[in-house]
Amino acid sequence: MRERVRVGMVGAGGIAQKHVEGLLQLEQAAVTAVVDVRPERAAALAQRANATPYPTLEACLPQVDLVYVLTPPSLHRALTVAALEAGKPVVVEKPLASSLEDGEAMVAAARRSGVPLMTAFNMRFRPGFRKLKDALDSGQLGAPISFWSQRLGSGVGAGENWRTTPGLLCGMTVESLSHDIDLIRWLLGDIVQVAAQVRQSRSDLPGFDDNALIILGLAQGAMASIQASWSSHIPYNSRGIVGEAGTALVTGRGLWELANFHLKTAAMAHEQIEVLDDRLDASSYREEGRHFVACVAEGRAPAISGDDGLAALRVSHAILESQASGQTIHLTTQPSPTPER
Repeated sequence: MRERVRVGMVGAGGIAQKHVEGLLQLEQAAVTAVVDVRPERAAALAQRANATPYPTLEACLPQVDLVYVLTPPSLHRALTVAALEAGKPVVVEKPLASSLEDGEAMVAAARRSGVPLMTAFNMRFRPGFRKLKDALDSGQLGAPISFWSQRLGSGVGAGENWRTTPGLLCGMTVESLSHDIDLIRWLLGDIVQVAAQVRQSRSDLPGFDDNALIILGLAQGAMASIQASWSSHIPYNSRGIVGEAGTALVTGRGLWELANFHLKTAAMAHEQIEVLDDRLDASSYREEGRHFVACVAEGRAPAISGDDGLAALRVSHAILESQASGQTIHLTTQPSPTPER
């Protein structure tokens, strides 16, 4: 392995801009290749990163040590499997895939090749959510009773967007709720029961669900809820944990900003409120990239694997199954997230 890990970006859309901005802040990494179906987009991002644009993944593979797959989810499988079979570790932007068949094939390819497959669940690297985990892991909250995630806003803006393109769209439950599902698994462990109501507010986009209300049962006995909307006229988010000895939560405006961290335990006379500056900016992508690059350079397993991505995808599909059947869906226990921080 060279002194700097050479990174190839497959996909040069909006999320690629954020990953590149974070990676450019790392001395351990060098973005050396950019691939996109639109040559002008590949060239623009390559210029920004001082990298080389390539027409295909196969063309850039000899020039990279690590591949980021940042395309729409339905395109992840072919690109990921090709990179893994070429011996290149892969970071896949969440969700792992749009279909369970694709996700399972990607994880199977990683196992066959013995090459790391990492799922980019960025929320684990954000300061506000790490404060929630620290409060829980420290024992301040006692045994967890419940967790909630409430995330409301406009999920898809005006203009061209793959999320609303027929043939590429997969809806909020698969695409965006993977964040909330992984956050719950990271904090509380395996999800084993799913009961959900899912709605669509746009009649012009069949299959594009954009509102959901979900109740989840955890293997260790806690419960969790997710309320999410991509059509809310008031932007707001809140996530929190109620434990036997305390409560911790983060709140903010919009879908992603975390403005305040709240903590109150049985031992405290008053609630503590800490102002956060957690805006989903390049810092969390930098720390995510730092972790993945270090894993490649040092030959160690990542904290977030393809198995974690597949576990979240299974829950997303169970949510849709619950909506379709009107039943509570029971899941078999899946591997818990790697405890490495």
